[in-house]
Amino acid sequence: MSRMRSAMPVVPSAREQKWYVRHIMPSDRHEFVGRIFGLSIVARNFESYEQLAVYADCKYAIDVNEALTGLTRRVESLNMVGVMLWPENPPKSFKNFPMSRYQWLNVATDVFLIRYVSVVDCALLLVSEIFELGLRPDRCTVGTLQRLVPDDTVGILRALIDAQGHLRSERNRRIHHGSERSFTDDDETFRTASIFERWSNGMTGHDQFGRPIDLERSFNEGLVLLQGDFNRVTRELKRLLDILYDELHAEFEERFGPRIRSATHGLNAGVIRN
Repeated sequence: MSRMRSAMPVVPSAREQKWYVRHIMPSDRHEFVGRIFGLSIVARNFESYEQLAVYADCKYAIDVNEALTGLTRRVESLNMVGVMLWPENPPKSFKNFPMSRYQWLNVATDVFLIRYVSVVDCALLLVSEIFELGLRPDRCTVGTLQRLVPDDTVGILRALIDAQGHLRSERNRRIHHGSERSFTDDDETFRTASIFERWSNGMTGHDQFGRPIDLERSFNEGLVLLQGDFNRVTRELKRLLDILYDELHAEFEERFGPRIRSATHGLNAGVIRN
């Protein structure tokens, strides 16, 4: 005689709700970034890009600066995600807030995944600019670059993509299929209770496991889940970007050096690095 299964669901173990210590993602501390940003001031000596582009060294420095600025801004924008995942003094009630608790977590996830994954796309554009490939953005893929740049550089780019792992797949599912992650072990109750808190007098009762509905507990569970992902991937992202910057710095100087040495614009005093 087979054992009868209980009709009552098994109460899950409580998730850890203690917040992580937030990791701040630096965007401009590498020597290469400082070097390019420092060179970009040459643009102040010209009234237009067309005037500047006459000089090969100036054009190269400014084109690289534009691509690098896009990358560093995208990296810096991850800290905005951090603000959303480590909110200071979150409201006890979201009744008068622009969105519900559940919506807050969903929006934070969207911003996190889109901006995190796009960092690699911006890195691909920077590599193309450093190596002066002239690729259109839609053609700037690892598959294209692997035929045009050194294997070491391609290896770093692939490591950046591999590090994104399941988060890159999740981004694609969210954008293309409308698929969304769960933040708690009873997400439907959390979502419904969040709606009631936002638009009515709240919701009382128990979740599917028989526990009293506790929106603050569920909200914290969702935050901690996202915080763990955020800290893990941003630390690895910084490590890999530093390696990429080391590689690109050397390539930039090799290409830039001869141009600045032969420049005729008279703006190169103190710029040459031996």
